Amino acid sequence: MERKALERVEAALPAAWYRDPEHYRRELDAFWFDRWIAVAREEEIPSPGDWRTVRIASQSILLSRAQDGRLRAFHNVCRHRGSVLCTEEKGSFPRQRIVCPYHAWAYDLEGRLVATPRRMETPDFRAGDYPLHRVAVDSWGGFVFVHLGEKPAPLAQAVGPREKRFERYRFSELRIGKRIVLEVQANWKVLAENFSECFHCPPVHPEFCRIVTAYQDAGAWGLRGAAEARPEYAAGAQTLTMDGTARLPALEHLNETERQTLYAADMVLPNLFLNVHPDYVNSQLMFPTGPHSVRMVYDWLFEPRHLPLAGDDLQHYVALWDLTNRQDARNCEWQQQGMQSRAFGHGVYVPQEFDAHRFAQWVRAGLAREQEPDQA
Repeated sequence: MERKALERVEAALPAAWYRDPEHYRRELDAFWFDRWIAVAREEEIPSPGDWRTVRIASQSILLSRAQDGRLRAFHNVCRHRGSVLCTEEKGSFPRQRIVCPYHAWAYDLEGRLVATPRRMETPDFRAGDYPLHRVAVDSWGGFVFVHLGEKPAPLAQAVGPREKRFERYRFSELRIGKRIVLEVQANWKVLAENFSECFHCPPVHPEFCRIVTAYQDAGAWGLRGAAEARPEYAAGAQTLTMDGTARLPALEHLNETERQTLYAADMVLPNLFLNVHPDYVNSQLMFPTGPHSVRMVYDWLFEPRHLPLAGDDLQHYVALWDLTNRQDARNCEWQQQGMQSRAFGHGVYVPQEFDAHRFAQWVRAGLAREQEPDQA
């Protein structure tokens, strides 16, 4: 999308939208329970019978690999009396059966009820009436997405031009070299807005700005029309690490322009943030855990031929984004605390915060759609 500065100061979203529990529930319905949400990497569920659970706010979802090798997703709830089926984060189903820990109703990997131990027979009971509740599931670039709504549009519509833009990076072939999970005490929109602008970068991320020198201009680089005097990256930088050096070759299939593009950022709203570099990718999955909190899952993705990275080589790639992510988390928490003030009605977006303003417009539009009556 075009980088174009705002022509005037624009009002930010109302402060109450970042703290009010009732408004948070509206946003869950509008953005989290009726859109494609990135929840995992395919490599986390490698073989038939393997499974993991993911949580989107109050909803627990069971991801599994079926006998045909395809992904399946179900609400993590037994059809008998509503018990959670899988109580851990991940595992593998013995004998390819999903068995409820409460009354032992058993389902196959397609979610069909196949056994109800100790139940006295009745003529009105038909096992086919009690399959697990399915959830739409698809993947792009090795990222697993689920959709909790009915009859979702194809995932390709949500991914849009990214399919072509990142084609040669072959995200689906990359593998997790490092994962860090942070619990951040801030509303999900605070994290999304923070990712959308670099007005905060000079005071908050001096280490980052030493490598991406364009960000020393607080998000204004490239917006003033005339040729920029400041270079986009530090002299000699090869990728985004603390000193700008690379210890791995560029991803195998990149063209020359992509090899020289040290940093490309993108968002698949509402919760997948991508930091793309010539030799690795830092991905971020965001999950709301309450009106004032999120869980952030940060993955460092590499070509399998270079894994496992260990020791100094791994830390070389992890250090800069780990520091930057923790700096962002701290400042987002400070913003969340500040917005509790009764005196604060809403913030403002300055010209170089155009992407944060676009995000706010997306939120407003999504809430407006959620309020519209169904059309027959």
